[in-house]
Amino acid sequence: MHESISVIIPSRIETDNSKILKSLEGINYPKDKMEIILAIGNCPPAQRNRAAEIAKGDVLYFFNSDSQVEPDIFEKVIDVFNRDENIAGAGGPDLTPKDNNFMQQLFGYAMGSYFAHWKMRARYTEVGKERISDERELLLSNLAIRKDIYLKANGFNNKLYPNEENELINRIIKMGYKFIYSPDIKIYRDRRKSVFEFIRQFYRYGQGRMNQIFVAGIKGNAQFFIPVFFFIYLLSTLFLKKYSISFLPLVVYLTLALIDTLYSIFIKKKNLLLLVPIYILMHISYAMGMIRGLVLQFSYRVPANPSEEILIKHIEYFLC
Repeated sequence: MHESISVIIPSRIETDNSKILKSLEGINYPKDKMEIILAIGNCPPAQRNRAAEIAKGDVLYFFNSDSQVEPDIFEKVIDVFNRDENIAGAGGPDLTPKDNNFMQQLFGYAMGSYFAHWKMRARYTEVGKERISDERELLLSNLAIRKDIYLKANGFNNKLYPNEENELINRIIKMGYKFIYSPDIKIYRDRRKSVFEFIRQFYRYGQGRMNQIFVAGIKGNAQFFIPVFFFIYLLSTLFLKKYSISFLPLVVYLTLALIDTLYSIFIKKKNLLLLVPIYILMHISYAMGMIRGLVLQFSYRVPANPSEEILIKHIEYFLC
């Protein structure tokens, strides 16, 4: 059965959406069963919520403006939904395109590393088989949710960006529904083009996680403090005496990072030694973002206004 699908893409007025729109032109799915909604504004959670309110599809499929999809992705998603009405959502990895340059490929390998990213690596590489999953393996650039369940859960929290999907997935799971991760439901997105952009990316992720903790609580989030403890430990080493036993954790970390890198070199047949410093940058950037998020929680901030004007545009409108 072909359920109707509403594709929702949040965007800024200056954003080029040609990549995702061109990619969607090649979708193999009945045109009378799909629509594409572009929500323009400056508050992505609110943009997605506004688009969901007027969407006519049974399934809401969230992409980003730079997502590139495979032609059969809708068929795969609907096949998952048709198996069990208790399935609220489905998604899969966000992969690195083959045409990305060497540095972008390095960032992609790092994000897909078990050492550097643990279970979250499934977001950026094809891991295992289809399974029941959670927010640690799913991400908003490739996530489909049943509209009725989305509305029942009151959609995204407008106060969270990023990490709005993480909090929503957890909330829906608590309602008794489940999410499916499938390595076959995959998209492609360009990785950051510079080290600075990569650092900024994980800095934002860390800040978003801390904001999520203040909204949803620390339960289930304790492991995300590991980079913070590691960062504090690294700072403390500046005051340690030479050859102190206290350097042992750092030696263990670097040894594991090197082993993981050598394994990647063996598998990929490429010179990937730069992965070691990239791992360090990932963890430190994430930790600094979490610390920044903590500081901001206790400082005065003018709250964002999610009710700002949001332009809803149907790029293509097929549903009757």
